[in-house]
Amino acid sequence: MFTKNQQTSAQSIYNGYVRPFLKEKDGFTHVFMINSFSKWINQNFGLEDKYTTQIDEIVVDLQKDGYELVDIKLGVIQDQGISKSSEGFYTLIMYK
Repeated sequence: MFTKNQQTSAQSIYNGYVRPFLKEKDGFTHVFMINSFSKWINQNFGLEDKYTTQIDEIVVDLQKDGYELVDIKLGVIQDQGISKSSEGFYTLIMYK
């Protein structure tokens, strides 16, 4: 259930915000950044399924639109959100 909601959320972000921002395919490398948070109270060792599902959906949609993925870079800031119990993820996606 959560995974489907996360996919739907990521598709909405891609279609509403990322896709209109994408540059024409011109052979140059371009970037966009996605800001996101970890799961609430993410203190267990294991897969971060929320982030993984959402970023994967955006990366797949980018490739479905015919763009080449060049690189993904990640930055993390701890103690984020209202409760200070989440990590903030800043994902730079490089594409052609």
